[in-house]
Amino acid sequence: MDFRDTHCVWCELRSGPIEGCIECPRFRRYELKEDILFDSSRFCTRCRNSQNKDLKTFCETNRRLQQGTDEDFDCYKFSPDFKGGDAGQVHVVTVFLCHQGKICLVRRSPKVGTYQGLWSGISGYLEGNPQEHFKVELKEETSLNPDEYTLLRQTQTVVVEDEKEQCTWCIHPFLCEVHDPSKISLDWENTEYRWFLPEEIGNLETVPGLREVYERVSRLPFEKEVLRFVQELKHDRESGARQLAYKALLFLAGAVRSSNAARSSVLLDDLFHACHEIAGARPSMGMISTTLELLRRDMKAFSSFDIQKALSESSLLIKSHVGDMDASLDAAAGRLEKVIAPGSTVLLHSYSSSLIHALPMLKGKGCSLIVTESRPGFEGRATARIAADMELPVRVITDACAADELRKADAVLIGVDTIEIDGSVVGRAGSSLMATAAHALGVKVYFVGEVRKINISGKPACLEEYDREEMWGDHPEGIDAGNLYFDRTPAGFITGIVLEKEIAEPGRIAEIAGSMLAFEGSA
Repeated sequence: MDFRDTHCVWCELRSGPIEGCIECPRFRRYELKEDILFDSSRFCTRCRNSQNKDLKTFCETNRRLQQGTDEDFDCYKFSPDFKGGDAGQVHVVTVFLCHQGKICLVRRSPKVGTYQGLWSGISGYLEGNPQEHFKVELKEETSLNPDEYTLLRQTQTVVVEDEKEQCTWCIHPFLCEVHDPSKISLDWENTEYRWFLPEEIGNLETVPGLREVYERVSRLPFEKEVLRFVQELKHDRESGARQLAYKALLFLAGAVRSSNAARSSVLLDDLFHACHEIAGARPSMGMISTTLELLRRDMKAFSSFDIQKALSESSLLIKSHVGDMDASLDAAAGRLEKVIAPGSTVLLHSYSSSLIHALPMLKGKGCSLIVTESRPGFEGRATARIAADMELPVRVITDACAADELRKADAVLIGVDTIEIDGSVVGRAGSSLMATAAHALGVKVYFVGEVRKINISGKPACLEEYDREEMWGDHPEGIDAGNLYFDRTPAGFITGIVLEKEIAEPGRIAEIAGSMLAFEGSA
């Protein structure tokens, strides 16, 4: 994880190249592990408020260095989004109360200094730490005590410019669930409160930026990112099951880093939502759903953690799953080495990370390769090119020629997208035909995968069908063009399924699937 994610919350260089941080005391202490003391004259040079004497009272860095407090080295008066000078920058907290899917907004009183009569959240000028001050505002304006609501989400400062008031509002948003709405009792600052659906906020006369502020502290940004990522997976024709599962883990790692959850239960609910949506993106690729299900099972243990521990443990867990995936390829290739005789002619079908990873072993054994093109995407050509670059003897053939070419082969290696409980395998279209032909000729057929590709849901994987235009762009009317990318090979035509710990007979898969209760690594 980038050290800036936990140590540089407010710095304007946080999102830039790490090289820009070379002179920063934090970089030298946390990244380079130098024994360095923080000096406020150096440490605060990147803060836009470093020369604003009025804000020194609230600067946590100043308070810790000068007053000896144990606060973090983060100045919550500094906004990384602020584009102007210090003049006119005003910090406030805004709290949105929610209940049963609706949001409570209040109408500002004629007695307040700004935005009279407009709808707003519970707001007030920031005094001290926003983590504590939002509770003060809720008590003053709604009479709610901390045990009468639950903090769900919070996010970084949202900057709203108001040219009419010549003011820049730096808003610290919070989202809380109120347990009993009847307990709300307004003070003089607001004249009424109403419950609105979130989508209704845009139709109201509100204080500046209210809709944006609410959306930033809601789950909406996260849901949009999940939807975008799911669409990316659906349209990815270049990556295999392993690569997409890997991308899913990296997406979740990013979601943890950017989470606005203030409770572990909220964080887990977000991550489980993402796992569910992502798992259904590619129904023929069981590795995605199985990987996310194993991750979800492990994360259940974090429900009792405080939010900081849940965030930390979630990041570590995702990292461990990524590490397990990295190790599984080496382990599977090691098993495969025992069944390939030196000097063999091996037929490879399509492109697969597992097959590519086996190429060094095949070269070491002096094997020659027959590689199918794998139409219509011609993924096999990429396999052939990589093998040729490694100086392996390669012959590329069309898929339709495979049956005849198999007479020259000693073994067939095919990549795996999903391993079904009954021992059948879903793979790139053409796999079943080649396995059937090889079986008839007495040629051994090995599907190369890993345990994460076992479909532990027990529901048969759907075979994805893609755009017909890709197969026959100008096919005549009245002809139904089918473009299935995957097929299912029955267990009876499979010699063995190569996994990390064994080459399993198809009949063993159900037993292996039953043992996959929780992630334990591949060791």
